[in-house]
Amino acid sequence: MAKTDSTNNKVVKKPKPIKAELEDKKHFVNPTETWWGKALVWIIIFGMVGLIILTFVLAILQGNA
Repeated sequence: MAKTDSTNNKVVKKPKPIKAELEDKKHFVNPTETWWGKALVWIIIFGMVGLIILTFVLAILQGNA
């Protein structure tokens, strides 16, 4: 029988990651789940509504509506 070449059969194992390294990965967080995200959404909503009201009032004052 022929002798098999064992150099091609080596498997290199990667070291297992440390638990702290796994916890350091930041995953996506929905902005509305944080306080600053909620504040930003409310500011955008109030800003849009405020601009609509302001535009309506200015149109009435200028006589275009």
